[in-house]
Amino acid sequence: MDDLKWKILTKVYDRVEAEMMKSALDALEIPVAFAQESVGGVIPVSFGAFAEIHLFVPTEKFAEASAWLEMYENDRVEVEEEN
Repeated sequence: MDDLKWKILTKVYDRVEAEMMKSALDALEIPVAFAQESVGGVIPVSFGAFAEIHLFVPTEKFAEASAWLEMYENDRVEVEEEN
């Protein structure tokens, strides 16, 4: 994960959810990196340690990402509409 210091933001058990979270954080200019057991990426596993996908963000963006995560988990994420 380069020379940057990274910190775990959360873990999820669904690759689609992880990708959606990454896209939302990328839109806020918060880089995201995934870490998953290699077998979890090859064999479809939906529970347990092999299914865990850890989302990491740079330490300096952790507070901003945590605030977003709290809103996401409480269904309070707002979507800006382009007119």
